[in-house]
Amino acid sequence: MRRSLARAVRLALLMSAAVATPVVGQEGGSGEPRPARTIRAVDDSLATLIEAADERLARGQVARAVEEYRRAQQMLGLHLLYGEADRFYYEESARIHAGLARAYLETGDPFAARIEASRGLNLTEDDAGLWTLLGSARYRLTETEDAEWAFRRALELDPDRAEAHWGLALVAVASNRIDLARRHGGEAVQLDPRARYALGLARWAAIVNDHPAATEALDDYLRWIDGGSAPGYRNLRRFYAWVAEAPANRVDPRVRRAQINFDLKRGDEIPYVPVRFNGGEVAYVLFDTGAEFNVVDRRFARSIGVDTIVPGGGLRGAYRRSPGGYTLVDSLEIGSFRIQRVPFSVADFEALNLRGQGSYYIAAVINPALLFRDFRVVIDFRHRRIELERYGAGGRGRRLAGRSTTRPFRFDANGVWPVIPVRLDGSSPLPFLLDTGSSDVVVERETANVLRLDPRRLHARTDGFAAPNLRAVLHDGSLGEPWGVRLHGILGFPFFRNMRVAFDYRTMTLELSE
Repeated sequence: MRRSLARAVRLALLMSAAVATPVVGQEGGSGEPRPARTIRAVDDSLATLIEAADERLARGQVARAVEEYRRAQQMLGLHLLYGEADRFYYEESARIHAGLARAYLETGDPFAARIEASRGLNLTEDDAGLWTLLGSARYRLTETEDAEWAFRRALELDPDRAEAHWGLALVAVASNRIDLARRHGGEAVQLDPRARYALGLARWAAIVNDHPAATEALDDYLRWIDGGSAPGYRNLRRFYAWVAEAPANRVDPRVRRAQINFDLKRGDEIPYVPVRFNGGEVAYVLFDTGAEFNVVDRRFARSIGVDTIVPGGGLRGAYRRSPGGYTLVDSLEIGSFRIQRVPFSVADFEALNLRGQGSYYIAAVINPALLFRDFRVVIDFRHRRIELERYGAGGRGRRLAGRSTTRPFRFDANGVWPVIPVRLDGSSPLPFLLDTGSSDVVVERETANVLRLDPRRLHARTDGFAAPNLRAVLHDGSLGEPWGVRLHGILGFPFFRNMRVAFDYRTMTLELSE
């Protein structure tokens, strides 16, 4: 079986070799055997070329590394054509495929990375590194079950492979198994003390309000990070230590259900929810599933008696940036819910063009995944209301009225962005962020060009529900976390118009009802 696979690989490599530059030292015509010394020389040249590509990739020269790997493939093809018949160069081919897979992950092309890792595994099935790369590519494509299997296979072969533990942590975050994610992330940090791992652990600890652990993880991060970005994270560490002095995001356990009416401003159809801050003034907040953090306006925070704002790095809105910071708000009242000691990032909403929304005074942005993770959250765009139901209150699992469809969703690496697969004009399913804080449908320009989409009129479908004749805004660059799910766009209000949308964070299912 290995011999037949190798012959297939040999034929593929020979095809690429047909356009390659002849190797220095080639003697005679195509039918003449090559001297052993020439074969050894090409062996050495091939090894040198692969090592050079590996070094370029390690230094971050990804495009040059890909060029070197492709040159190595061409040289290998010629070597297979003229070399010894009984040698098939499994190890060299697998190294090339592994290098290309890692390079494509670096450049944000998990589909190409999945192909390269699979090709490498066709040559050697017991390579833990290739299984880890395959798992990473599948995770970024939201193939989470297949990704988990690949990471577990990698750990069977090499129990001390930190990247495989980290991959299992990302898979666990995707399905809202935060405790499991923290365990695997802790294993990764013990095996390989990387700053990126520590930062992820800090983020996930904060999501579940374990701010003492988040503080410790940031201590690790600050020890390992390059000093250039350290000042902002030192302030974040100060903030986590402040929050850790007492429990945060405390929701009154006596309240089991709530219903809150919201407004939609014409032309910017984002849920504007009335909220009472610190027992006093009522202001509007944006109910935004696409927000990475809860954010409060700096001037409004000062007006309600917030004295301490820890400086932070800049925050970016849809098209603008603002100086950042961190603070605690004593209490929020949303409908019949009272939430105490709520951590917020701080931004200047005027700079982000958020505060002045006609007669609406926008004071904050709230992501329900950060405050209401223990609730089933229903956003009813037709009747303009939000329904919250605590798990265990007797109504869990009740379907929405009318014709509805239910499908799983996943979280991105930050643990709060809901991601679902969407077909655009009949394409294969592509991961999209489900964003109630966006008044537009957004598609990456590269994706639109590849699919030849007309942004003035496109058709979006997720299992059981279709939205025809949508207009899309094209986005230059990438969306989402660098090592999170590869997002191709954002589904905003035009997709949800006149619908009821239910987020069940415990079962990680999304229900859509017309």
